[in-house]
Amino acid sequence: MDILTLELRDVTVFQALVELRAMLAEHPGEALRIQGQDETLRVNVAGFLERQGLKARSSSGGGTWELEVAAGRRPAPVPAASPGGATLRPVLLLRSAFAPGDRALGRRLLLETLGHLGPGTPWLCLAHQALELLEDPVALEVLEGVQGRGIPVHVSLASLAQNDLDPGAFAVVPDAGWQGLLARGGLTVL
Repeated sequence: MDILTLELRDVTVFQALVELRAMLAEHPGEALRIQGQDETLRVNVAGFLERQGLKARSSSGGGTWELEVAAGRRPAPVPAASPGGATLRPVLLLRSAFAPGDRALGRRLLLETLGHLGPGTPWLCLAHQALELLEDPVALEVLEGVQGRGIPVHVSLASLAQNDLDPGAFAVVPDAGWQGLLARGGLTVL
C-alpha cells in the first residue's frame, strides 16, 4: 500500500503548513510521510502535527529529514438529518459580527445565535471575515461549545491561508465542498 508523501522543498514555513493542512483535510486519518531538508521547517511541522493530536516518528540522514504519521481514525460521516426527521442545513459563517450597525452588538448577537444551533446541524464552517473569531477568546469558547454539542466546526482552507491563523481544535476543509452547497442553496449563511 502506498503512503501519502508530502515533499517540502524550497517552501516557507507558512507554505508548508498550508500544504500540510490541505493534505490532512483531503485525506483524514490516512498515514502520511513528510520529507524535507530545513531543520526549522521540521520543528514547525512537527509542532503543528502535535497540536493536531497526531504523533509523528522522526528520522534523518544525509541532510534530509522525514516525519511519519501513522494512520488514525477516519471521521465518521455526518448525518444530514436530525433524529426528528427535519433536515437541518449546514451553516456557513462569513462575518465575525452581524452588520451593518454597532460591531460589538453585532458580535454579541452572532455569538448568541451560534449558541442556538440545533442538534443535528451537520456542521458550521468559518470562512472569509469569520476567521476573526479565531482570535477572540469569547468567540472561541462559543465555537468550542458548538463543537462540544456534536456540531463539527470547520475552517475554510483558502481563508486560513489568506489570514495565517491557527485553526486550533477545528478541522480545516477544502473550499469546494461548501462552495458547491452554497451555489445550490444548500447552506444557511450567516
